[in-house]
Amino acid sequence: MTQKDEMPDPPDPIEERIKDPTGAKAEAWRNTFDDMEAIAADRRSDGWEVLTVTSIHTDTVSIDMREDDEFGLKMIIPDNHAEEFEPLYDPEEFTEYLSYGREVEGLMYAVLEFIDSDTERSILVACRYDMRMAEGMVASAQAEGALYTHLRTIDGTKIGVFEHEEWKPLVSPPARSN
Repeated sequence: MTQKDEMPDPPDPIEERIKDPTGAKAEAWRNTFDDMEAIAADRRSDGWEVLTVTSIHTDTVSIDMREDDEFGLKMIIPDNHAEEFEPLYDPEEFTEYLSYGREVEGLMYAVLEFIDSDTERSILVACRYDMRMAEGMVASAQAEGALYTHLRTIDGTKIGVFEHEEWKPLVSPPARSN
């Protein structure tokens, strides 16, 4: 067989997912940040204390993917955001959440808002995760009746976890209006 007759390697699925020839993914990411800032501005104008955080990487994890039984959205947070997050975070006080997002080419671009309505505090986290890789996470959430958002620093230090009993907004693209 000559070099000319060799079959090309199949495309790498990870590389294919991150390609953005139309710029739609970059635009969705920019819109996500704009949404986060608009939500933060609205809350602040109402007198709320607001922290905005960006997840630099988010995985959808099922129970059977790890040695431990943690599952859900696993987010990596930059150290400078973690330093601001840790003194504000209290899992007993942040008992509500809202999810704002859009699906673009199989990726969910979202802002998760964790809310402490008693003291008027909000933590907003911008993230992006691959819905095509979420099947196991969804099955785990169905089996357990809840989904979790885990926040860690770059070195893997756990800084917070939120439980979502109502988890379907995190795994369902919003309905499109005609």
